[in-house]
Amino acid sequence: MVTRTSRVPSPPAPALQRWPLVWWMLAAMALVTALAWWDEQREADAALLDLQSEQSVLAISLAEDLREHLTAAADAGRTDVDPSDLVDTEDRVARPGELLILVKAPSDDGFHATDGRALRSNALLAAFTEGAATLRLTPTEAAELGLPARTSMAGITHVDAGRLGRWGVVAVASAARERDREKRAKWRLILGVLLASGLVLVFGGAALRRQRKGLELQRELAVANVQRERDEDLQRAERVATMGTFAMGIAHEVSTPLGVIVGRAEQLVTRAQGDERTTRNAQTILTQADRIQHIVRRFLDMARGGPPSLERVDPGRLVREAAASVDHRFAKAGVSLRVDVPPSMPSVHCDRELFGHAIINLLLNACEACQPGGHVELAARSDAERIAFVVTDDGAGISSEAAARAKEPFFTTKPEGVGTGLGLAIAAEIVKSHRGELTIGPDQGGKGTRALIEIPIAGTPGVGA
Repeated sequence: MVTRTSRVPSPPAPALQRWPLVWWMLAAMALVTALAWWDEQREADAALLDLQSEQSVLAISLAEDLREHLTAAADAGRTDVDPSDLVDTEDRVARPGELLILVKAPSDDGFHATDGRALRSNALLAAFTEGAATLRLTPTEAAELGLPARTSMAGITHVDAGRLGRWGVVAVASAARERDREKRAKWRLILGVLLASGLVLVFGGAALRRQRKGLELQRELAVANVQRERDEDLQRAERVATMGTFAMGIAHEVSTPLGVIVGRAEQLVTRAQGDERTTRNAQTILTQADRIQHIVRRFLDMARGGPPSLERVDPGRLVREAAASVDHRFAKAGVSLRVDVPPSMPSVHCDRELFGHAIINLLLNACEACQPGGHVELAARSDAERIAFVVTDDGAGISSEAAARAKEPFFTTKPEGVGTGLGLAIAAEIVKSHRGELTIGPDQGGKGTRALIEIPIAGTPGVGA
């Protein structure tokens, strides 16, 4: 007989679930760091652009003052204006070490600072010649002008003084303060990212530990379920093996008295010549004895794991033969049996005697569950793929717990000495060998029991044509 082995999927290894979470945590931290760094750099660049704009505005403002001085000098008839005289008037806006105001005379190839120094810067000269309005000086270029060796921003303005020539004003401011603020902002960013990363790692680690404990518990439960399922399968296999042993023992013990019965019946047929009734009864004995021998052989084959002997059978014939076989038992018990079979149904492939025996077992159980005056119905139904044989009764009913164990070998709810607990187990194995399923439970009407056999119709793939 075939037993079902349950397969419980093993839980995934904790590492397989933990590492994706770790990678997602690291990716999230990297993304947050990149966004924060980009935002800080954008703010720093914006601050430098603001400083550059300020120097351009300052240079334009100072250029107006320079134009007034040059206009006054031209009105006075002066042609030799000293740039140092002009830049002295701008000392009020200069910030030593941070802001430098430079004046460019037409005849000079350098610049004059507010402190009287004559300075030369190739970068400023090139920008002045090209007519640029602003210029970003590198730390080296800023150091040439006496400013800190940090990035500096310059605003450049040209002043056309007529016959006095083309002059220029340059306001150069060191971005040391902005750069220092940028550096402090970067350190704050680093500390913030480290703090956030630390929090993510702490909480992520706690989540991973919790997940690992959950997975370990899940694995332990799965292992326990597998062990329980294996124990149940082992017990079921032991019971099935016992059934096979009993079947072979019964077959061996029955063969001798059955042979005696067959022999006596044959003698009756020979001696009862002319007695039609005696001859008919003897032939009936021989037919039923032959049927017993055939059923015993089929049970032995099934116990050894052999396939059933399939043939195309009409479901209505199965139902009628099964009902006819138990009709006398129902009459003796005072229980009515109703058969409900549609006039035309698709055929099934089955071992007619074995499968009929399974239906007979269900009918006998239903009969024994009813009191005198009870009712049992045997119905057959079909759809596109399956045939259903349904046996319902209005007896005492069955509990959900008993229904769950009804197909176990040697399980019975009948009083001791009345039932063996093998009828439903044998029926279930017969149905299973036909690729079908037997289910037992309380009747949907709320009273009695409902037994359902479902098998594929003939022509279903794997069943036969």
